[in-house]
Amino acid sequence: MDAQISENLKTAFGDRATTDLFERGFYQRDLAPVPDFLVNPIADTLPDIVIRPQNTAEVAYIAKLAAEKEIPMTARAGGSTVYFNTVCTRKGILVDLNGLDQLVAVEQESNIVRVGAGMTWWQLERALNRIGLATCSYPSSAQAATVGGWLVMMGYGLGSLKYGPVVEQVISAQTVMPDGSVQELNAMSKPPVSWLAGSEGTLGIVTEIELRVRPQPETEWHGLAELEDARQMQRFIESAVLSAALPFNLHFSDPGCNALRHRLGLGSERAAKAYTVAFDADGSAAETAAAQKNYSKCLHITTAGDLGEEAEHEWQHRFFSLVLKREGPSLLGAEIWLPISSLAAYLHDIELFESKKNLGLKSYGHVVTAQHAMVMTMFNADERDTIGYLQGLALVKKLHDIGAKHGGCPYGVGLWNTPYVSRCHTAAELVELKQRKKLLDPNNIMNPGKVYQAPLLLNPALFSLGMDLLAATTLVYRGKIGGEQV
Repeated sequence: MDAQISENLKTAFGDRATTDLFERGFYQRDLAPVPDFLVNPIADTLPDIVIRPQNTAEVAYIAKLAAEKEIPMTARAGGSTVYFNTVCTRKGILVDLNGLDQLVAVEQESNIVRVGAGMTWWQLERALNRIGLATCSYPSSAQAATVGGWLVMMGYGLGSLKYGPVVEQVISAQTVMPDGSVQELNAMSKPPVSWLAGSEGTLGIVTEIELRVRPQPETEWHGLAELEDARQMQRFIESAVLSAALPFNLHFSDPGCNALRHRLGLGSERAAKAYTVAFDADGSAAETAAAQKNYSKCLHITTAGDLGEEAEHEWQHRFFSLVLKREGPSLLGAEIWLPISSLAAYLHDIELFESKKNLGLKSYGHVVTAQHAMVMTMFNADERDTIGYLQGLALVKKLHDIGAKHGGCPYGVGLWNTPYVSRCHTAAELVELKQRKKLLDPNNIMNPGKVYQAPLLLNPALFSLGMDLLAATTLVYRGKIGGEQV
């Protein structure tokens, strides 16, 4: 980027704009600890300048300049994914939206709020609770994920089973478009607000959202079912989602995950040997009573055990799934959007894969619709071990292959899942998505290098062949299980 443009931006934004190398370096990665030798041939992740706007007008000013000068522009807030969704691929301007974190307006009688897109979901939930309201749903990363970020990442998580994805709760979204104009997108606008869902910041930058919320629940209740195998667990889940008394959240874990939780002092020895389903309900006293009856019915139908004494503890730790990293030093894995009807078959094939590779695989997930779950399968890894980490990435590809075999696809694309984009979308859907991008951002300025197609070195055919060959080699590093090298 031209040095004079940088100086002009620093003059305009003062200490909220920086070209300091140390500060910019923090924006070169997200939660994924990907070694430089893999990143550098594919993306130029160091932004030329980082700017921290405080309102929509400032974001629009930056976007208009970027459009006029054809400077790549990437928006970022929580950075709580692992796919480089919010990491630059072509340098340029990095817009840090964490300053847009205000609760702008509350219409308490109609249960509607307007909130800055940089506010985290947990900040919003606590602010609403103080005035007798609550969000309808939030991500499992609510303590870091922002309101705007979750919308553009599709927005399925806790509460989605009962209330739907976040885009169905959004009334409108104030959005800075790629040309620098500001539009209030809603269901009837052109483009509609639904275009933002899953766009991952490639079609515009959301700055404020008008959102439906709900009265703060009067009561809550938590159950934890103990299942012998994945088939029994699937039957329990299928029974639970058929009832009108849907739980707020259904979270499941396999024995690998539960055994690790036990080693870390977070679960009982009994749970460590089982598949479990956390059944969390809230609402009025009548709603939670009905949900509790649904839970009891599911236990009876599937002859499942009850670990009710651990249910509250499980709920209190709902944001800490990645505490599993403590056995570390790091984790690799695949997050898969999977039909519930395929859950047992998927986990069966994961067990077979584990028997061959001995990785210490562990799986957990959330049921987010009556038909689908988001499943995370992961294993320990060490990014400092160059060859072993590269082999680990190849094994992640094999996990995605198992998911695809059972009708699943990656949840989220960003950069690292672009080799799987044809699994995420049909050919017709992909044509439509590319047309939207061309219509709204013809110069490909807004978060370039993401979502729509893989860069040359991640070409799906070459990537698949290379990863399959690498996965077939003898492992030189397989992480740590229970503190011992394997």
